[in-house]
Amino acid sequence: MFTKAVLLRHESDVQKPTEMFSFSSNLWFEKRRVNQLTGVTSLYLQIVIDGKHKEFRLKLKWPAKLVDLKNGRLLPRIKNDPDVSDYNLIIEAERAKHTEIFRIYRIKQEYIDLSKFSNELKVFNMRECFSAYLDAERLRRFARGEISKRTSMNAHVVLMRMLDFDKLCLFRMIDVSWMKKFKAFLNKKDYLPSTVWGIIKVVKSYLKLASLEPTYFVDQKAVEFPNKMPRFTTTFLKKSEIDSLIGLQKMGALTAIEESVLKAFLFTCFTSIRISDLYLANINWRVESDFLDFIPYKGRKRHEVLRIPLIPIAKSFIQNLNGKFFDLPSMPEYNRTLKDLAVKAKINKKLTAHVGRHTYGFLYMTTVGNLKALQELLGHKSIKTTQRYAHLDDTYLLESVTKLQAGFNFILSE
Repeated sequence: MFTKAVLLRHESDVQKPTEMFSFSSNLWFEKRRVNQLTGVTSLYLQIVIDGKHKEFRLKLKWPAKLVDLKNGRLLPRIKNDPDVSDYNLIIEAERAKHTEIFRIYRIKQEYIDLSKFSNELKVFNMRECFSAYLDAERLRRFARGEISKRTSMNAHVVLMRMLDFDKLCLFRMIDVSWMKKFKAFLNKKDYLPSTVWGIIKVVKSYLKLASLEPTYFVDQKAVEFPNKMPRFTTTFLKKSEIDSLIGLQKMGALTAIEESVLKAFLFTCFTSIRISDLYLANINWRVESDFLDFIPYKGRKRHEVLRIPLIPIAKSFIQNLNGKFFDLPSMPEYNRTLKDLAVKAKINKKLTAHVGRHTYGFLYMTTVGNLKALQELLGHKSIKTTQRYAHLDDTYLLESVTKLQAGFNFILSE
């Protein structure tokens, strides 16, 4: 027995040979298959044509009690739920595909039954829908080992931004005009220029992949859409701002999660460790008292060990809970907590997990100044990558250049 929530109901005027037919697209879940321990259930869209129905699984799961039956939407599980918006987008996008298929049959004045609809949906996803292609292709590339899990997840994020702009993302609609409008849509969302550039880059790369297959129509001009790399502006903390965060810790007025996130973040500022490695950091990495030896998650395929010096201030932030250095919340919660900490410390910068690594680059370059050594510490293959981490603020530049006049006798003129 299914439980029904109407997302969309269409009364179509498409003619059968002798009579009218109707259809609806409804959000469903099977009541008897709700997990008794977790309360989670699989979600479906049910197509009903003239009273006959067929269910199409959405490959989504959600707590049954948080499925809004009246409005056909999912309700958040927690405050600022990171998944609810994307899941609702997926549901709306699938609904839009159904609507488009029925629209085509209405225009042709042809009758469609459940069997024909199933076949049309398969063909639609394979040949017509770029969003369906991108999603399937990123999963295939990950399964083949061509891309990492993180790269695959980044492509999924791009897919969500596309669906937010265009629920269908049909190949035949994606031309230069579509690309311009999509870019303008992203800019209105106040994304950083580097983020917009990255999203457009992913879209173009998957359009290019599709263009190599004869079953897809791809506008070559969309593939060649200009996407100049912006000048990357990165965020890092100055010494005074780091002191403000350390001051928060000493005040002792933080929640357990805030304190754990703050210590972990400060640890990254003095070790350069990436967020993906921060979650894995444990006592076994400390082969010597003053060093960490480990295989970075990002470089795990090469099995190259990275050695990071562990200076006293970095050691002071380690919690050592059950062998792990830190007890951290999910990564989205980690970043949200950093934003809260920035407000409390009166730091007018957007703090994210990666700011710690950039801060390490700034501290190193303004105290040591050895770019080649920084490259080795950060584990970069290219010195060009390291240069993006070698931040120098105006105060440091002025102080360093002022040293040029040392030893000269001169008189300042008014």
